[in-house]
Amino acid sequence: MNYNLDFLQNFDGNMHPRDIKISDLINVIEKNVSQFRYFYSSKSKLFTDFNIELRNDNIPHLLGLSKNHNPNLPTYRPNLIISNLKNNWDLDYLISTDNGWFSENQDKLVGILMLYQLLHIQNCKVFTTQNIINTVYGNRFKRDKIYFVIHTNPTNKSYTIELSKKENSQNTFFPKSLKINDTQISRCSEFDLSFVRRERLNEQRKR
Repeated sequence: MNYNLDFLQNFDGNMHPRDIKISDLINVIEKNVSQFRYFYSSKSKLFTDFNIELRNDNIPHLLGLSKNHNPNLPTYRPNLIISNLKNNWDLDYLISTDNGWFSENQDKLVGILMLYQLLHIQNCKVFTTQNIINTVYGNRFKRDKIYFVIHTNPTNKSYTIELSKKENSQNTFFPKSLKINDTQISRCSEFDLSFVRRERLNEQRKR
């Protein structure tokens, strides 16, 4: 199977996590999804426009490769994790360090392959948490400072990225977490959002 742009654009989520080749996953995401700033527009008065930055450093956390989820990795520096995933750490290695990590996070491997569609709002819905942020149902969103979520449900499982605001920014967000089958979004309000364009983070021109 070729992990390429066409694959990401048409991926339907129908893949067993055990069949995913980690190095190919990281390479295709780095080439086609991460290290971009995505620009969006909205008809909502809440935010008429905002952007999302997805950096390589975000990927390990989205995969659950943190000390809280896998306590046996030799490093937790995101850049070193990415380098090792591309070269040395295959899925068997990650499972050998902590089998519980795979049991808990295996669906996130599939979810990472949905990132292209999620960030391009391709067959996705966007929700704002603001209507429940100060209720008992919004405690987790408030604690994690989640403003928006982008959700897709291609198969019998759903994938949701949660967006938190970048520090010292008014309208720049980043994917803080990746959730599988999250039921809390049913309490959130749907939000109008349209993808406009994207730029490589190291190729941005002054605006």
